[in-house]
Amino acid sequence: MIKVPQVVNRYNVYRGGNKLIGLSGEITLPTITYLVDSQEGAGTGGNLDVPVVGLTDNMEVQINFLTVNRDLFSMADPTGGELLTIRGGLQGIDPATQKIVYTSVAITMGGTVSEINPGTMKAGGKMDASIKMNLTRYKVVLDDVVALEIDKMNSIYTLNGKDILKEVRDMC
Repeated sequence: MIKVPQVVNRYNVYRGGNKLIGLSGEITLPTITYLVDSQEGAGTGGNLDVPVVGLTDNMEVQINFLTVNRDLFSMADPTGGELLTIRGGLQGIDPATQKIVYTSVAITMGGTVSEINPGTMKAGGKMDASIKMNLTRYKVVLDDVVALEIDKMNSIYTLNGKDILKEVRDMC
């Protein structure tokens, strides 16, 4: 595991096991926002925003393409559940040895496309096309350890290998 993280050394994006070619150098990963409910009443000392454990707001990812291509349009079917995987190497330094060290990262995302942006046309320029996906599944694995897993359809919420919703799933 990286002692002092520095940069993403490299990464690739896969769809159905096939490497996607023609992506731009940047992907905007989803922000995780917990759903909250307001609590008020006797003994609380005022209003409290209470997070509802395991429930998150909409998760959205944007995938940028250099130009329009068949992968962009084949992913655009709103009835198909897309599954994408990002695999990469995070680079850092071990302060004790001063050696460069790496951590593997695998991010899996599943959901449906909510927006297609074909970009712009300019001779000699990139189109900056993109798609946005609403995610129902999102998983981050660092060196083979599940750091985060959210599966909205199967009531799974895991942090650092701990199944946060197991007790609740067992009740339902």
